[in-house]
Amino acid sequence: MTDRLPRFISRDYDFVTRRVLTPDGVEISLVDEGPRDAPVLLFVHGNPTWSYLWRHLLRAGLEAGFRVVAPDHAGFGLSDKPTKGTYYSLERHVANLRHVVRDLDLQDITLVIHDWGGPIGMGMAVDEPARIGRIVVTNTTTFPPRTRRALSPWHALFSFPPGYKLGTWLNLVEFTAMTLGTRKPLSFDTHRAYAWPMRERGGRLAAARFVQMVPDAPDHISAGTLRDINQKFHHLGDTPVLVLWADHDPVFRPRLAERWLKTDLNVVDVRHIAPDASHFWQEDAPETFAPHILSFARGNK
Repeated sequence: MTDRLPRFISRDYDFVTRRVLTPDGVEISLVDEGPRDAPVLLFVHGNPTWSYLWRHLLRAGLEAGFRVVAPDHAGFGLSDKPTKGTYYSLERHVANLRHVVRDLDLQDITLVIHDWGGPIGMGMAVDEPARIGRIVVTNTTTFPPRTRRALSPWHALFSFPPGYKLGTWLNLVEFTAMTLGTRKPLSFDTHRAYAWPMRERGGRLAAARFVQMVPDAPDHISAGTLRDINQKFHHLGDTPVLVLWADHDPVFRPRLAERWLKTDLNVVDVRHIAPDASHFWQEDAPETFAPHILSFARGNK
Protein backbone atom coordinates (compact mmCIF):
# COMPACT_ATOMS: atom_id res chain seq x y z
CA MET A 1 0.00 0.00 0.00
CA THR A 2 0.99 3.64 -0.35
CA ASP A 3 0.28 4.65 3.26
CA ARG A 4 4.00 4.64 4.01
CA LEU A 5 4.73 7.27 1.38
CA PRO A 6 5.33 10.90 2.26
CA ARG A 7 2.36 13.17 1.77
CA PHE A 8 3.91 15.00 -1.18
CA ILE A 9 3.74 11.70 -3.09
CA SER A 10 0.59 10.03 -1.73
CA ARG A 11 -1.70 12.96 -2.46
CA ASP A 12 -1.12 12.34 -6.21
CA TYR A 13 -0.17 8.67 -6.06
CA ASP A 14 -2.82 7.01 -3.90
CA PHE A 15 -3.07 3.69 -5.71
CA VAL A 16 -3.14 0.15 -4.39
CA THR A 17 0.27 -1.47 -4.75
CA ARG A 18 1.42 -5.05 -4.38
CA ARG A 19 4.73 -6.88 -4.58
CA VAL A 20 5.87 -9.80 -6.72
CA LEU A 21 8.93 -11.84 -5.76
CA THR A 22 11.23 -12.67 -8.68
CA PRO A 23 13.12 -15.99 -8.88
CA ASP A 24 16.35 -14.25 -7.82
CA GLY A 25 14.77 -12.87 -4.65
CA VAL A 26 14.12 -9.26 -5.69
CA GLU A 27 10.66 -7.88 -4.93
CA ILE A 28 8.97 -5.84 -7.65
CA SER A 29 6.39 -3.29 -6.54
CA LEU A 30 3.51 -2.47 -8.83
CA VAL A 31 0.24 -0.61 -9.00
CA ASP A 32 -2.61 -3.05 -9.61
CA GLU A 33 -6.11 -1.64 -9.49
CA GLY A 34 -9.42 -2.11 -11.26
CA PRO A 35 -11.74 -5.06 -12.00
CA ARG A 36 -9.89 -8.38 -12.18
CA ASP A 37 -11.79 -9.41 -15.30
CA ALA A 38 -11.35 -6.10 -17.14
CA PRO A 39 -8.96 -5.53 -20.06
CA VAL A 40 -5.52 -4.56 -18.79
CA LEU A 41 -3.57 -1.37 -19.35
CA LEU A 42 0.07 -2.22 -18.59
CA PHE A 43 2.28 0.85 -18.29
CA VAL A 44 6.07 0.34 -18.45
CA HIS A 45 8.30 3.22 -17.39
CA GLY A 46 11.90 4.02 -18.29
CA ASN A 47 14.77 5.98 -16.76
CA PRO A 48 14.95 7.63 -14.22
CA THR A 49 11.26 7.38 -13.35
CA TRP A 50 8.89 4.97 -11.63
CA SER A 51 5.18 4.18 -11.71
CA TYR A 52 4.51 7.66 -10.30
CA LEU A 53 5.16 8.84 -13.88
CA TRP A 54 1.90 7.19 -14.98
CA ARG A 55 -0.33 8.58 -12.22
CA HIS A 56 -2.52 10.67 -14.56
CA LEU A 57 -2.90 7.81 -17.03
CA LEU A 58 -3.59 5.30 -14.25
CA ARG A 59 -6.42 7.46 -12.99
CA ALA A 60 -7.83 7.90 -16.50
CA GLY A 61 -7.68 4.15 -17.09
CA LEU A 62 -9.48 3.38 -13.85
CA GLU A 63 -12.20 5.90 -14.62
CA ALA A 64 -12.66 4.21 -18.02
CA GLY A 65 -13.14 0.80 -16.39
CA PHE A 66 -9.77 -0.83 -17.12
CA ARG A 67 -7.54 -2.82 -14.82
CA VAL A 68 -4.37 -0.76 -14.59
CA VAL A 69 -0.97 -2.24 -13.83
CA ALA A 70 2.29 -0.29 -13.56
CA PRO A 71 5.40 -2.00 -12.17
CA ASP A 72 8.49 -0.31 -10.82
CA HIS A 73 11.61 -1.85 -12.33
CA ALA A 74 14.13 -3.28 -9.88
CA GLY A 75 16.08 -0.34 -8.47
CA PHE A 76 13.22 2.12 -9.01
CA GLY A 77 10.20 3.38 -7.14
CA LEU A 78 9.05 1.07 -4.36
CA SER A 79 10.80 -2.04 -5.70
CA ASP A 80 13.89 -3.57 -4.10
CA LYS A 81 17.13 -1.84 -5.04
CA PRO A 82 20.10 -4.20 -5.39
CA THR A 83 23.39 -2.43 -4.71
CA LYS A 84 25.54 -4.39 -7.16
CA GLY A 85 25.79 -2.68 -10.52
CA THR A 86 26.18 -6.02 -12.27
CA TYR A 87 22.60 -6.90 -11.32
CA TYR A 88 21.18 -4.35 -13.73
CA SER A 89 20.93 -5.26 -17.41
CA LEU A 90 18.33 -5.04 -20.15
CA GLU A 91 17.91 -8.81 -20.07
CA ARG A 92 17.30 -8.74 -16.31
CA HIS A 93 14.65 -6.03 -16.56
CA VAL A 94 12.89 -7.94 -19.35
CA ALA A 95 12.96 -11.14 -17.30
CA ASN A 96 11.51 -9.33 -14.28
CA LEU A 97 8.63 -7.88 -16.28
CA ARG A 98 7.95 -11.23 -17.90
CA HIS A 99 7.81 -12.81 -14.44
CA VAL A 100 5.37 -10.15 -13.20
CA VAL A 101 3.04 -10.66 -16.16
CA ARG A 102 3.07 -14.43 -15.68
CA ASP A 103 2.67 -14.21 -11.92
CA LEU A 104 -0.42 -11.99 -12.28
CA ASP A 105 -1.57 -14.04 -15.30
CA LEU A 106 -2.40 -10.86 -17.17
CA GLN A 107 -4.46 -11.28 -20.36
CA ASP A 108 -5.85 -8.95 -23.02
CA ILE A 109 -3.08 -6.45 -22.34
CA THR A 110 -2.76 -3.07 -23.94
CA LEU A 111 0.96 -2.49 -23.44
CA VAL A 112 1.94 1.20 -23.11
CA ILE A 113 5.69 1.78 -23.32
CA HIS A 114 8.02 4.75 -22.92
CA ASP A 115 11.78 5.34 -22.85
CA TRP A 116 13.57 2.17 -21.58
CA GLY A 117 10.10 0.74 -21.08
CA GLY A 118 10.15 0.25 -24.87
CA PRO A 119 12.86 -2.42 -25.05
CA ILE A 120 11.76 -3.91 -21.73
CA GLY A 121 8.09 -4.04 -22.67
CA MET A 122 8.72 -5.33 -26.19
CA GLY A 123 11.19 -7.88 -24.83
CA MET A 124 8.40 -9.27 -22.67
CA ALA A 125 5.77 -9.01 -25.41
CA VAL A 126 7.64 -11.05 -28.00
CA ASP A 127 7.92 -13.88 -25.46
CA GLU A 128 4.28 -13.61 -24.34
CA PRO A 129 2.42 -12.71 -27.55
CA ALA A 130 -0.81 -14.49 -26.60
CA ARG A 131 -1.24 -12.09 -23.67
CA ILE A 132 -0.86 -8.94 -25.77
CA GLY A 133 -3.93 -7.41 -27.39
CA ARG A 134 -2.53 -4.06 -28.45
CA ILE A 135 0.65 -1.99 -28.07
CA VAL A 136 1.05 1.77 -27.70
CA VAL A 137 4.57 3.02 -28.42
CA THR A 138 5.51 6.46 -27.07
CA ASN A 139 8.88 8.18 -27.41
CA THR A 140 11.01 5.07 -27.31
CA THR A 141 13.10 2.90 -29.57
CA THR A 142 14.24 -0.70 -29.70
CA PHE A 143 16.55 -0.23 -32.67
CA PRO A 144 20.19 -1.28 -32.17
CA PRO A 145 22.92 0.82 -33.81
CA ARG A 146 24.20 -0.50 -37.13
CA THR A 147 27.44 1.49 -36.87
CA ARG A 148 29.30 3.25 -34.07
CA ARG A 149 27.51 6.44 -33.11
CA ALA A 150 28.12 9.32 -30.74
CA LEU A 151 26.12 9.42 -27.55
CA SER A 152 24.26 12.58 -26.63
CA PRO A 153 26.30 14.86 -24.34
CA TRP A 154 24.03 13.89 -21.44
CA HIS A 155 24.49 10.16 -22.02
CA ALA A 156 28.21 10.57 -22.60
CA LEU A 157 28.60 12.47 -19.32
CA PHE A 158 27.08 9.70 -17.20
CA SER A 159 28.35 6.73 -19.22
CA PHE A 160 32.02 7.11 -18.37
CA PRO A 161 33.49 6.36 -14.93
CA PRO A 162 33.87 9.89 -13.48
CA GLY A 163 30.39 10.98 -14.54
CA TYR A 164 28.91 7.63 -13.55
CA LYS A 165 30.33 7.90 -10.04
CA LEU A 166 29.36 11.54 -9.65
CA GLY A 167 25.87 10.92 -11.00
CA THR A 168 25.37 8.00 -8.63
CA TRP A 169 26.66 9.91 -5.63
CA LEU A 170 24.72 13.14 -6.20
CA ASN A 171 21.64 11.70 -7.96
CA LEU A 172 22.38 13.90 -10.97
CA VAL A 173 20.83 11.46 -13.46
CA GLU A 174 17.33 11.91 -12.03
CA PHE A 175 17.57 15.64 -11.48
CA THR A 176 19.02 16.55 -14.87
CA ALA A 177 16.77 14.14 -16.82
CA MET A 178 13.56 15.40 -15.25
CA THR A 179 14.65 19.02 -15.73
CA LEU A 180 15.81 18.71 -19.34
CA GLY A 181 13.09 16.25 -20.36
CA THR A 182 10.08 18.46 -19.63
CA ARG A 183 8.83 21.72 -21.11
CA LYS A 184 6.59 22.61 -18.19
CA PRO A 185 8.60 23.30 -15.04
CA LEU A 186 7.95 20.59 -12.48
CA SER A 187 6.69 21.69 -9.11
CA PHE A 188 9.01 21.33 -6.15
CA ASP A 189 6.92 18.44 -4.81
CA THR A 190 6.88 16.64 -8.17
CA HIS A 191 10.67 16.87 -8.34
CA ARG A 192 10.79 15.50 -4.81
CA ALA A 193 8.48 12.63 -5.75
CA TYR A 194 10.80 11.50 -8.55
CA ALA A 195 13.86 11.93 -6.37
CA TRP A 196 12.46 10.27 -3.25
CA PRO A 197 13.16 6.63 -4.27
CA MET A 198 16.70 7.66 -5.21
CA ARG A 199 17.59 8.35 -1.60
CA GLU A 200 18.69 4.70 -1.58
CA ARG A 201 22.04 4.08 -3.24
CA GLY A 202 20.62 1.15 -5.22
CA GLY A 203 18.15 3.51 -6.87
CA ARG A 204 20.83 5.96 -7.95
CA LEU A 205 22.91 3.04 -9.17
CA ALA A 206 20.02 1.61 -11.23
CA ALA A 207 19.46 4.96 -12.95
CA ALA A 208 23.14 5.37 -13.76
CA ARG A 209 23.31 1.81 -15.08
CA PHE A 210 20.46 2.53 -17.50
CA VAL A 211 22.58 5.33 -18.97
CA GLN A 212 25.49 2.93 -19.41
CA MET A 213 23.15 0.48 -21.13
CA VAL A 214 22.51 2.84 -24.06
CA PRO A 215 24.32 1.19 -26.98
CA ASP A 216 26.80 3.27 -28.96
CA ALA A 217 27.97 0.48 -31.28
CA PRO A 218 26.80 -2.87 -32.70
CA ASP A 219 29.05 -4.76 -30.28
CA HIS A 220 27.60 -3.11 -27.15
CA ILE A 221 26.01 -5.74 -24.89
CA SER A 222 22.60 -4.04 -25.04
CA ALA A 223 22.74 -3.99 -28.85
CA GLY A 224 22.75 -7.77 -28.95
CA THR A 225 19.66 -7.94 -26.73
CA LEU A 226 17.92 -5.32 -28.87
CA ARG A 227 18.66 -7.32 -32.02
CA ASP A 228 17.15 -10.41 -30.44
CA ILE A 229 14.00 -8.48 -29.54
CA ASN A 230 13.64 -7.00 -33.02
CA GLN A 231 14.16 -10.41 -34.63
CA LYS A 232 11.20 -11.73 -32.61
CA PHE A 233 8.76 -8.97 -33.59
CA HIS A 234 7.08 -11.42 -35.97
CA HIS A 235 5.93 -13.39 -32.90
CA LEU A 236 3.36 -10.63 -32.38
CA GLY A 237 1.72 -11.34 -35.74
CA ASP A 238 -1.08 -8.90 -36.49
CA THR A 239 -1.23 -7.40 -32.99
CA PRO A 240 -2.08 -3.74 -33.70
CA VAL A 241 0.53 -1.16 -32.72
CA LEU A 242 -0.15 2.56 -32.35
CA VAL A 243 2.76 5.02 -32.26
CA LEU A 244 2.16 8.28 -30.39
CA TRP A 245 4.86 10.94 -30.23
CA ALA A 246 5.75 14.10 -28.35
CA ASP A 247 7.85 16.03 -30.84
CA HIS A 248 9.88 18.31 -28.59
CA ASP A 249 11.91 15.38 -27.26
CA PRO A 250 15.63 16.25 -27.16
CA VAL A 251 16.68 12.60 -27.53
CA PHE A 252 13.92 10.71 -29.36
CA ARG A 253 13.47 13.00 -32.33
CA PRO A 254 10.20 13.02 -34.33
CA ARG A 255 11.72 11.08 -37.25
CA LEU A 256 12.17 8.05 -34.98
CA ALA A 257 8.40 7.64 -34.81
CA GLU A 258 8.25 6.75 -38.51
CA ARG A 259 11.02 4.21 -38.12
CA TRP A 260 8.55 1.93 -36.35
CA LEU A 261 6.78 1.58 -39.71
CA LYS A 262 9.84 -0.26 -41.04
CA THR A 263 9.65 -3.07 -38.48
CA ASP A 264 7.83 -6.40 -38.72
CA LEU A 265 5.15 -5.06 -36.39
CA ASN A 266 1.58 -4.29 -37.47
CA VAL A 267 1.80 -0.51 -37.00
CA VAL A 268 -1.68 0.83 -37.73
CA ASP A 269 -0.86 4.51 -37.29
CA VAL A 270 1.83 7.01 -36.32
CA ARG A 271 0.53 10.18 -34.69
CA HIS A 272 2.53 13.25 -33.75
CA ILE A 273 0.03 14.51 -31.21
CA ALA A 274 2.07 16.80 -28.95
CA PRO A 275 4.36 19.13 -30.90
CA ASP A 276 5.27 21.16 -27.83
CA ALA A 277 5.66 18.34 -25.29
CA SER A 278 9.06 16.98 -24.40
CA HIS A 279 10.31 13.48 -23.58
CA PHE A 280 8.30 13.14 -20.38
CA TRP A 281 4.98 13.89 -22.02
CA GLN A 282 3.31 12.33 -18.97
CA GLU A 283 4.15 15.60 -17.22
CA ASP A 284 3.79 17.96 -20.19
CA ALA A 285 0.66 16.62 -21.92
CA PRO A 286 -1.03 13.63 -20.24
CA GLU A 287 -4.44 14.99 -21.19
CA THR A 288 -3.42 14.85 -24.88
CA PHE A 289 -2.23 11.25 -24.83
CA ALA A 290 -4.92 9.72 -22.60
CA PRO A 291 -7.84 9.83 -25.09
CA HIS A 292 -5.73 8.23 -27.84
CA ILE A 293 -4.54 5.46 -25.53
CA LEU A 294 -7.98 4.72 -24.08
CA SER A 295 -9.70 4.73 -27.48
CA PHE A 296 -7.10 2.36 -28.91
CA ALA A 297 -7.35 0.09 -25.86
CA ARG A 298 -11.11 -0.15 -26.46
CA GLY A 299 -10.39 -1.58 -29.90
CA ASN A 300 -10.67 1.57 -31.99
CA LYS A 301 -7.96 2.32 -34.54
